[in-house]
Amino acid sequence: MSADGHGWDYDVAVIGGGPGGSSVATALARAGRRVLVVEREVFPRFHIGESQLPWSNEIFRKLGVYEAICAAGFVRKWGASFSTLDGRGERYADFSAAVETPTPQTFQVPRADFDQVLLEHSRRSGAEVLEGHRAVDAGFEADAATLRFAGADGRERSVRVGIIVDASGRTGFLAKKLGRHDPDPLLRNIAVHAQYEGVPRRDGRRAGDIRMLLRPDTGWLWLIPISPEIMSVGAVIPQRVYGREAKASPEESLAHFIATTRGSEPLLGSARRISAVRFDADYSYLGTRLAGDRWAVVGDAAAFLDPIFSTGVLLAMQAGVEVAEIVHQGLADGDLTARQFEGYNRNVRMRYHHFRRFAVGFYDPAFRDLWLTPRSRFGIYEAVLSVLAGNWRPTLATRLRLRLFFSLVALQRIVPIVARTPRADALEAGPIRP
Repeated sequence: MSADGHGWDYDVAVIGGGPGGSSVATALARAGRRVLVVEREVFPRFHIGESQLPWSNEIFRKLGVYEAICAAGFVRKWGASFSTLDGRGERYADFSAAVETPTPQTFQVPRADFDQVLLEHSRRSGAEVLEGHRAVDAGFEADAATLRFAGADGRERSVRVGIIVDASGRTGFLAKKLGRHDPDPLLRNIAVHAQYEGVPRRDGRRAGDIRMLLRPDTGWLWLIPISPEIMSVGAVIPQRVYGREAKASPEESLAHFIATTRGSEPLLGSARRISAVRFDADYSYLGTRLAGDRWAVVGDAAAFLDPIFSTGVLLAMQAGVEVAEIVHQGLADGDLTARQFEGYNRNVRMRYHHFRRFAVGFYDPAFRDLWLTPRSRFGIYEAVLSVLAGNWRPTLATRLRLRLFFSLVALQRIVPIVARTPRADALEAGPIRP
């Protein structure tokens, strides 16, 4: 029997070593808990989600990994630009103007390298990490949970633990076994993406910022500089549009959506694609069950929101930190039942819907009309910008300004209070030349 008196091999088993899983593991290991991480891939491995948000810096500091991330040489990001639909102008969002944002500068990261920094930090913090091992089954009893997993050679092993945390990403090992992922009905989009070289950049501080080229069909392109030479480029297209315009292969589809987006030719006309094109669909969802007796779900296994405002890593790591705090206290109290996670469940759903309002709004032409109008009154712009920087707990004053912004969006749908941007039927599709 182990020293804890329960016969456990570890206090906690974490399925998945991505940002959510590594956050749980690091926080608990630093608190003196015995943690096992079972990760099916061998890092480094490709993952989408390169653009980070300023509010993630506070989580990096809490986990003690901020200095390692700063030292990793990642591209520094200060903001984002949103093109107008005709491709001739843009709205620049500078995070240094965002209220309630402690550190406005963040990073663009190759996720393979970034995730490896986080996972190695978990190891250095004391967690045992097994890469190339996949979870096979889990069982739960009153006094323990059992995780069965297999290595690359197919040999299986099982461990008894106090609790299992599912951080398995979209696989949703426990999230789908004990509940399900409910797709978001208003965020049914398709993404096709690849990496490019030869994309021109701005000079100075803005060289590392994300650029978003907007389309009249409410789709958009992202351009994210993830190294001095490489740009991540992706097209996010509504399913109805993708179904009508998609070509025979992802490569042809991405090329088509780039060519039919105004403002893309000066940036991508001479660029060279250096990776395969990847396809993602049905990626906005919320889990129906996020915790139970001796189990909890974090990160993409719990929920994922449309990538328009790059909230994925922030939400995953924040959830990981919160679950670690609950688990640490639950281990001390001898109570790891579902009721311990009621507040966590509310927080995940609150954060999802907080950012979802902006993600859904972005696909509303009236929202875009106001966002692309270069004016700021009553601190509304600074309040909206703080949410885009990752502010999930705004003050009352900021919440009131956000409420005013959405009231103006509703009014814009009825009576134009700013000039309306061209709608899909006003701009003819086709290759665009500068």
